Amino acid sequence: MKKLLSILLCVVILVSCGLLLVGCDSKKGDATLYTDNLVSEFKGKDDIYTITLREKHRVDTMILEESTDSVLSFGVYGKESDGTYTLIYRQNRIDKYRVCALDAIETDELRIEIFSKQGKVKINNIEVYDSNESRREAPLRVVEYVMTTDKKLQNNRNNREFYDYFKVIDDIILLGDISMDSEGNIVYNEGKEDFISDVQVINEFKAKDSVQNPDLKIVASVDIKSKVVAEDSKKPNKDVYKWIKKNIKTIVPNLVAFAKENNIDGIDIDWDYPENGTQWNWLSKLIVELDKEMDAIGKYVTVTLKPNECKLSKKARNAVEYVNLMTYDMFDERGEHSSNYETCKHSIQTFMSKSKFTADKIMLGLSFYGRTTNESSLIFDIKDYFKDNKDIDKWVNRLYNYKYYDDNGTEKYSEIYFNGYAMVRDKVTYAIASGLGGVSIFSMSYDVSAFWEYSLHNAVSEAIERGIVITK
Repeated sequence: MKKLLSILLCVVILVSCGLLLVGCDSKKGDATLYTDNLVSEFKGKDDIYTITLREKHRVDTMILEESTDSVLSFGVYGKESDGTYTLIYRQNRIDKYRVCALDAIETDELRIEIFSKQGKVKINNIEVYDSNESRREAPLRVVEYVMTTDKKLQNNRNNREFYDYFKVIDDIILLGDISMDSEGNIVYNEGKEDFISDVQVINEFKAKDSVQNPDLKIVASVDIKSKVVAEDSKKPNKDVYKWIKKNIKTIVPNLVAFAKENNIDGIDIDWDYPENGTQWNWLSKLIVELDKEMDAIGKYVTVTLKPNECKLSKKARNAVEYVNLMTYDMFDERGEHSSNYETCKHSIQTFMSKSKFTADKIMLGLSFYGRTTNESSLIFDIKDYFKDNKDIDKWVNRLYNYKYYDDNGTEKYSEIYFNGYAMVRDKVTYAIASGLGGVSIFSMSYDVSAFWEYSLHNAVSEAIERGIVITK
């Protein structure tokens, strides 16, 4: 026990120094949010871990680390004043490292129960916090993609249930409508009128008394690849960098004029994806040159990237307002495309190491959709799960034997993995705790009504409200 307490003391010291999460340096303004670990001791027996706190205290956040990745499902219980235990958290895997957003409880003892496992469980770190005592220098930025092709904005122009989405969003990225041709001219894929209408609807939402979000920003995602690559091209990314090299003096002013004409706040550069140093170099040049002109008129540039690769120049990293990190569609050995550890701590650490981006410029990607566990191309709306499965609660992330119909109308069954309410709340809490700039949601189309208790937008909002205290 003395050895265990010594280890815990070391953990507390590490937490205090801001070294336990993604390695952010507090001297650079990326201080770890949680600083007061309330654990006095923990001990485990027969898959039950008892956590004794230093004193009776409000708790709502737990950090777990597991060296074996053996836990398949578990629950956290809080001891009530009458000696009974109340379930305050339930999830599937601990998955090596997990920030758990608990249902808040006033207690001096917590209990972790392992419901199912594979092999021997070894939990080597448990930390408990009260987010009300947390401090963060800046609020979390919430970025959300809206697919312009699905007409979500236009179809919900007068839908009051839809308004609440906009209360939590800081930036809307309009995706799917804007690309560029081989000469660097703007192309409206869905027609200019449709794009103008989408911008108009967003501005209407901003002005509504029920939304109260007049500072919401509008960003247009610009696909710089699809229209400049020949269908039979064997080296599409080489074609893109050559296109930038040839047309950069046309591309930049055209993008700036587009932003001014449509009164939008930013341009998101989308290139799926540079492959070598030369290609990254020309993407960097495009970002730097575009930012100079955009900044001159009070607008900004963002970029969307995968977490496994980034070779943007220092000038380009400084130029972008933020980077939207696509931490989804990353299938692990269980067929989960947006699992906890892989798409949070591991991806962030990998990206920061390779890209040299600071944490405050990174938007953690959140998937608001599900995928089959066999890595097929099928994508399922969260709203469909709730419509067909009324017994789904906020802890559920996986559906077994899920019925759906293919394009031919044939009835089929599959296992579906998605991020439910609690998982989204966990990931946003992780972003807060790790000093990230924010989260980026893909996409608005997939969520249930904001009036529904387990709307994923509500999960984002709850995590922000409970996890951030603004200080100067």
